[in-house]
Amino acid sequence: MMHKFIRFPAVLLAAATLAGGCAAFDTPDTYNRHRLSDISEPRDGTVGDVLFFDVSLSAEFPDDNATAEATRMIWLAEWLESRAMCPAGHEVVNRRPFDFMEHNPARRDLRYEVRCKAAPAG
Repeated sequence: MMHKFIRFPAVLLAAATLAGGCAAFDTPDTYNRHRLSDISEPRDGTVGDVLFFDVSLSAEFPDDNATAEATRMIWLAEWLESRAMCPAGHEVVNRRPFDFMEHNPARRDLRYEVRCKAAPAG
């Protein structure tokens, strides 16, 4: 009889863990943002106002497609918000494919160079 009571908390713990894991990717867009993009700072040690937003292209989110590009810009805004970066806003200063010899461990297709806007004085 005692082993039934021990199993019940284990089942509850497993259910809570599964439910919590699902909450991390609560929408398909959140899943796609994590799967197809990331944001980082330059690796060369420079500290500045430029960030890198790297994305992978797919059949669902191709290059040269206005809807896919709008979705990528939403992902960028979500990354910045979730990491509390660029509170005064941002601008994309460059969009380009990765160079052949460029450091690209995630094998992304495009790199956006993003600059944070300065906070208003006062």
